[in-house]
Amino acid sequence: MIARLLPALLGLALLGGGAWAAEQPPVRKIVVNLPFEEAELILTSEAQRQNLNLVNVLDIRKGMENRGGTFRKFKIYQFCNLELGIRIYADSPDYGAFQFCSVLIYEVDPSHTALVSGRQSWIIQALPEHRPGPDALAAARQFERIIDEIFVAVVEEAKGK
Repeated sequence: MIARLLPALLGLALLGGGAWAAEQPPVRKIVVNLPFEEAELILTSEAQRQNLNLVNVLDIRKGMENRGGTFRKFKIYQFCNLELGIRIYADSPDYGAFQFCSVLIYEVDPSHTALVSGRQSWIIQALPEHRPGPDALAAARQFERIIDEIFVAVVEEAKGK
């Protein structure tokens, strides 16, 4: 799903092309020396501490069970913060196509886990025919800071192991 979305986002960036696209990567990724379950627990605990509401969890591995073969542990967590969302939607309603701040978490191997999240300010600035206002952009960047803090907590926990 993320793999299919990334080319579309890159295409939007090229259409709207600005200096911002070259300055900032569209995703943030970390790989930590923690088993999947431990990293997942830290992710959900920190998200709750950061006032992110868990809206949905897409368990890709479970969805692949009936398709034959074994698939790695792979989930997409969808979070929201109503206050930040309202600030973005009031200015940039097309952002609703991306709806939630998502964090992809997957097992690299039994002792390493990857966490990946789209940069919300990158996404909002990639919307075609739209330049976000300062309040919407600030809210998108706040989403990013929250995700960054969650990722730092996961990294710190991994260092302690």
